[in-house]
Amino acid sequence: MSKKEPSVFVKDPEYGWVPGIIKGQSGSKVDVEVFQYRDEQAITCDKGRASTGTEMRTVNLKDYPAEVLPLQNIDGNGTLLEFADMTRLPYLHEAAILYNLKKRHMGGHPYTRTGDIVIAVNPFQWFTHLYTEEVRAQYSNTFVWNDDQKDPRDKMDPHVYEVSALCYKGLAFDGGDQSILVSGESGAGKTETVKIAMNHMASVQAGPSKSTGNGLDPVVKRVVESNPLLEAFGNASTRRNDNSSRFGKYLQLQFDNSEASLMAFGGKTESKCKLAGSTCDVYLLEKNRITYHDPEERTYHIFYQLLAAPQSEKSKYWDKLGSKNADSFKYVGKSPIPKIEGKTDAEHYQETIKVLKMIHIDDDKLIAMFRAIAAVLQLGNLGFKEKGGDADKSETMTPNEMKELSELMAVPEDQLNLSFTERTMKTKTETYKVPLNATLARDACDALAKEIYGKLFLWLVTQVNAATRAEDNYKGGSMSSFGIIGMLDIFGFESFVVNRFDQLCINYANEKLQQKFTEDIFRSVQQEYEAEGIELAEITYDDNTDVLDLIEGRGGLLALLNEECVRPKGSDFDFVQKALQQNKTSPCLIVNKLDRMSFGVHHYAGKVMYDADQFVASNQDLLPIDLGDLCATSNNFVIAAKIEEPKKDKPKGPPKRAKSNLVAPTVWGKYKTQLLSLMTNLRKTQSRYIRCIKPNMKKVPVLMEHIPTVEQLRCAGVVAAVTLSRSAFPNRIENSVVRFRFSSQWDPNATPSKDPGNAKADIEAILTHALKEKETVDKNGKVVKAFVVGKTKTYFRAGALEFLEANRLENGLDEPAITIQKYARRYIVLHSWADRIRAAKDAESKKKAEEEKKKALAKKKKAEEAKKAAQEEALRIKAEKKKKEEEARKKREAEEAERKRKAEQEEQRALEKEEKAFQKELKKMKEEIKELEKDLASKERSNNKKVKKAEEEIETIESERQELEEKHNEIMREAAKIDKAEIASARKKIEESDKIIAYLRKENKKVRDQTEKMKDDLQELKEQNNRLIEANASAGASLDSLEKQKKNIATHNSKLDENLKKWKSQNSQLKADLENRTAYYKAETRIRGEYEKAMEKIIEIMEEKCDDAKLIEDVSNAQMQCEAIAAQKGGIIERMDDEEMESFSLLLCDITGLAGPS
Repeated sequence: MSKKEPSVFVKDPEYGWVPGIIKGQSGSKVDVEVFQYRDEQAITCDKGRASTGTEMRTVNLKDYPAEVLPLQNIDGNGTLLEFADMTRLPYLHEAAILYNLKKRHMGGHPYTRTGDIVIAVNPFQWFTHLYTEEVRAQYSNTFVWNDDQKDPRDKMDPHVYEVSALCYKGLAFDGGDQSILVSGESGAGKTETVKIAMNHMASVQAGPSKSTGNGLDPVVKRVVESNPLLEAFGNASTRRNDNSSRFGKYLQLQFDNSEASLMAFGGKTESKCKLAGSTCDVYLLEKNRITYHDPEERTYHIFYQLLAAPQSEKSKYWDKLGSKNADSFKYVGKSPIPKIEGKTDAEHYQETIKVLKMIHIDDDKLIAMFRAIAAVLQLGNLGFKEKGGDADKSETMTPNEMKELSELMAVPEDQLNLSFTERTMKTKTETYKVPLNATLARDACDALAKEIYGKLFLWLVTQVNAATRAEDNYKGGSMSSFGIIGMLDIFGFESFVVNRFDQLCINYANEKLQQKFTEDIFRSVQQEYEAEGIELAEITYDDNTDVLDLIEGRGGLLALLNEECVRPKGSDFDFVQKALQQNKTSPCLIVNKLDRMSFGVHHYAGKVMYDADQFVASNQDLLPIDLGDLCATSNNFVIAAKIEEPKKDKPKGPPKRAKSNLVAPTVWGKYKTQLLSLMTNLRKTQSRYIRCIKPNMKKVPVLMEHIPTVEQLRCAGVVAAVTLSRSAFPNRIENSVVRFRFSSQWDPNATPSKDPGNAKADIEAILTHALKEKETVDKNGKVVKAFVVGKTKTYFRAGALEFLEANRLENGLDEPAITIQKYARRYIVLHSWADRIRAAKDAESKKKAEEEKKKALAKKKKAEEAKKAAQEEALRIKAEKKKKEEEARKKREAEEAERKRKAEQEEQRALEKEEKAFQKELKKMKEEIKELEKDLASKERSNNKKVKKAEEEIETIESERQELEEKHNEIMREAAKIDKAEIASARKKIEESDKIIAYLRKENKKVRDQTEKMKDDLQELKEQNNRLIEANASAGASLDSLEKQKKNIATHNSKLDENLKKWKSQNSQLKADLENRTAYYKAETRIRGEYEKAMEKIIEIMEEKCDDAKLIEDVSNAQMQCEAIAAQKGGIIERMDDEEMESFSLLLCDITGLAGPS
């Protein structure tokens, strides 16, 4: 009989785990024949039937847990067994989980159960048959409404619906708040899973055997349809996922369970626990994506949706936006993909607008919101350059873009420009401006863009909550207490090539969630062990307390980073060095000796190295004060809004000490507070877990890549959960299987059963005999067996089941068993064949008789139906004819009436039209007549005036003519009396006098010009004379002043000489005082050290005995601030040696003027 060879898994650097067969073993070295397959997808557990070749490998057992190779879950034919619930796997380990998930994924089964955990493998295709109304109702009725004492999961396949149904059942019938924690990496399907669960919750609450259909309650409809709105503003396309959530979200569905107790006592015929509303909290929006994204990725969807909107609508938000597209803005750029989830950005825009209006964001609110988004886009287009060749100053190189931005933000352009290129600095005594270079100005733009979008996102969340919150929208706001089913969709564990501040925050959140996950798994293992009657002392496991202490402890990364943010010159380098020094004993801290600016943390999911560059700046996340003040003046309420922390209820008891206002809250501090609040809320609920897995990075159906899947299983805590649940007993098998499978290795004479026939006693005897070699002795001398028999299952310690299987295979029992089964089956088939033939003949005859009878009945029924149909057809034809005639008559009457009505309307319209035209023409003619009459009157008045004036002029001219005639007559009479010679002489004198006058005029002009020139020369001489007089007076005063100054200097020097000796003695006395003061400060430092130790003891006592986590945090923060202040004061004195003391004394001398006269 040949020796059987165990089928195992071995580690592989390319495929994680690969199947093989053990060929031999020498100590810890094992020879394994590993099968080669066509590709990764073809690898399976089939004993090499589909392989293309083999390869011999020698593996070291020391590289494997418990120094045992993990066994394959295969049947007698070497075929991989598939389990919907992996707790039923005989061998449950990482490789078994991988290959079980792979087989189910390839078979179109995306959901697998591991106890209370549902693992959802993203199929990258939509299985319609899994999400129909019938399937929803089936899960609702089975898990919630049907009265069945058995576990419904035994007869239903794993599904997200089972989680949502069990949560509703726990709230409605047990009265306890519930929560669903969905985790996974980007692209694993978290967001889609949450939507599936939420939609099913809306279906479950409708009641038994009901579906939501098209009759959704308005409140439920608002809750279901408003939640995806956050995807438009918080989701983006990444390399891993086209619709990746870039923020954490905790959605709390609120249920009216005020009458739920009636369902517990009455029948399950009607739902008394109704969905009333929802609220949503968000965490850690990825703001860096606003200003930069990978060329193969996208920024947030809403930017592309806005730019893909109709031009008329874009122009309504901003007149210059209508002609622009994604390429017009540097923050956006061309989209690498044309559609998201099968729809274009333009189609998504219409859906987003529809939901925004549903939650009452429309009209002015909508315009203000999109103008704020446009302002963010415009900020990316600003550019800056050196100002006047000075590299320390900057000015805008895009004035048009700056002007458009000022219009969008509704702030003055000049102030906006200065806010980017200058920064206000404040000290205790003064405020001054510091110019910024071009790089810092550009950074200020990015900071403002992040600030505006961050405000917008939080404002949108508040609007969604206002529209869906049960306290305001359910039953007129008359209720204040509701049952909660929380749904957490949060970022998974992250480890990239370069990990920064954001990754540390994300992984810190996952550590906190893993802590709760471990607690819940431990609790479920406790319940299982108690049900099976196994001692709880058998459970041992590792938690992540060390990692959390390193991150959030009093001397941990959080405290040290906050301290660096408080220090005036805090730096990333100092933070790393302090973290390495103060936590050097932590087993979870990794030191990178090659890079002093990095450190590592050994998380539960693996090691992660962090680059501390920009840690301090990222933790502060401060907007320059100038830009903050300017935004507050904007008339856009989104830009001007100041986001405040939500108000918390005041705790009862004595008032707490107020926090210091000297230190601004840090990003990590606020995030930790949010996280503590989240964990507090989660611990008040019964949590259920959905772990989403992304099977391949290509995002294609059916394919599963081993390495990424295994890494996600580790990051999701699935492997940790398996390790915990099977820490003491890695393998477990049903008692009936154990008794049948291993009874061949039992010698009843050597190890008799204590109660023959009793299954548990027989199994105890079988395994005691078979596993005698695996027994150990503990430190107390007690024998520890390699197994424990429970009420329904047998639990095996590490290596025990493998040992049994190896012995069973070596005995060669499989081949005889197969031979026996073959002949037994042949016997059963042969001896049952006659019975089958007789039964078949009887069934055939019976079937024929029944068919004949059915045919006769059918024929009779058909005849009756034909007769009845003929009668009905005749009646129908008659009725139809009558109906048609009536319809035709009505139609004719209606047409005639319609024709008359139209004719009358046309005639009436024609008359009205003519009347209007006549009235219009009449009015026009009346207006023309009035204008003509007015013009005629005006012209008549003007003509009368002209006639009157002409008559007056005629009279005047006539009188003047008469006077001239009389004068002319008189002159003519006088001229007749004068002699002609006198007239000629007078005429000659007149001509000579004209010549003399012309000459005198020329001479007079020359004299006048010379006079003006002499006046100018005289004025210049006067001004020179005044300057000389002033200079003479000034010189005299200067001489007098110099003489007085000389005397004063001499007097001052003599006084300084007299006081020099006195000041030198005072200097020595000051030095002695300084030494005394130094000793006093050193003593005070020692006292502060003792005070710090006392405070540490006080805080330790408070942490042990005080339940108020907020009080402990306040006291710890106050202690950190005191230590930071003390360190600043004491560190200066301690670092000063004697030479520095002497230099300090000389410095005091310089300040007080003891250096003597210059």
